[in-house]
Amino acid sequence: MSLEKKIKKNKKAGFSLVEVMVSMFIITIAFLSFYTVSNFGTRYIIEAKNKLAAIAFVNEKMEIIRNLAYDKIGTQGSLDIPGNLLQTESVVANGRTYQVETAVRYFDDSMDGTISSSPIDLIPNDYKIVDVKVSWVDSSGQQKSVSAASRFVPPGLETSAGGSPLSINVIDGETLLPISQASVNIKNTIITPQINDTIKTDDEGHILLPSARISSGNRLTITKSGYENIETMDATASFVPIYGHVNVIAGFLNTYNYIQNRLANLTVKTVDYQDNPIGNIEFSISGGKIMGHDNLGNNIFSMASTTGTTDSATGEKGYPAISSGNYTILMSPNTQYQLIDYDPSAFPYFLSPGSDGVYRLRLADKNINALFLEVGNAENPSSPIADAKVTLVANGVDIFTDNLSSLRGIVFYPAGAELLPLGTYTLKINADGYVPYEGSVQIDKLTHEIVQLTKN
Repeated sequence: MSLEKKIKKNKKAGFSLVEVMVSMFIITIAFLSFYTVSNFGTRYIIEAKNKLAAIAFVNEKMEIIRNLAYDKIGTQGSLDIPGNLLQTESVVANGRTYQVETAVRYFDDSMDGTISSSPIDLIPNDYKIVDVKVSWVDSSGQQKSVSAASRFVPPGLETSAGGSPLSINVIDGETLLPISQASVNIKNTIITPQINDTIKTDDEGHILLPSARISSGNRLTITKSGYENIETMDATASFVPIYGHVNVIAGFLNTYNYIQNRLANLTVKTVDYQDNPIGNIEFSISGGKIMGHDNLGNNIFSMASTTGTTDSATGEKGYPAISSGNYTILMSPNTQYQLIDYDPSAFPYFLSPGSDGVYRLRLADKNINALFLEVGNAENPSSPIADAKVTLVANGVDIFTDNLSSLRGIVFYPAGAELLPLGTYTLKINADGYVPYEGSVQIDKLTHEIVQLTKN
């Protein structure tokens, strides 16, 4: 047999490497497709069973409530409709834990007027609305829930349930728009039965309880993801809170309004005049949301004075998810560095709601030849002069001309890597409405010069 025939015969007898790889690829794709479809189908069946179990729990709870007398339909700890039903409870089915939440509220139907209409509805507790929600965590870690609501009408003629209307409004402090789905918890352990009620605001940021129990000293806490917490506080001889506890007084529409701001992030950075990081700098920080004031009228803030140290490498210290407001940041005494100014040049620093604020403390080495100038008002030494024009002259030559002072009246030189030579300089300052200043300054290491201008 010739060599050519042998080669042809061998080609017909087996598979090439390429053919084997293609076959394996097709088999792998087919297997993965089958596995994916099978896995998806299995998960779908499991989640369908979970949902059916949740629906069964909703129906079971509703059936229990339907078999109660009207005056027994209420929840433990409720501010307006106390009863024996649990507000929250855990149940288990299919090896999974479910959270059952039950809320019972009076509804003021507009068919016969409301407490805020004219004429006023003197019996605003027209009927009860019951909401039952069952939630669980599915196989992929996602929160799932099913819910149902039902109306329960009192037997016979409408009668007053007593109490007094309580209205709560939650407003975004930045936009002045209502905050929906804010969680409002009200506690009172003094009265019987005790109150521990959690209610969510509607789309208008509003909660209305037509027949809240007459009570005083109700502690209120408002929470919402991404927003600062609001808590009512006790008043003392030395502290007057912004938000005191909630009282429900008979014969009044008790209305309480609350401002809630988005949380913000703050980064404190310590840098030199060329914006290079300087690490391991200690400072103190305080401020944020105003909680109230003392008996002298001084504000008390959400963040009491605390100390921090910037990172050795980045020169940064972060404060994530804190309240917006004014923050006072003071550099601790340091043997090597002097605080020159802030960037932005403002003190205290205002952190706006929802922002990612960066506040730089600009420092200078005390051993370099540099000018640290503060320009102020002679009539009010604590009042700096911004935008004053400053010129530094050496031997008749301007080192810099008309550099503007910052909001805190600060001018620092040099601005780059080249330092000032040791020696005597002429300093010229001009500011609108003030007498021009000219004088000499001796530069020897970091030279701190304070000039107070007099008005024309």
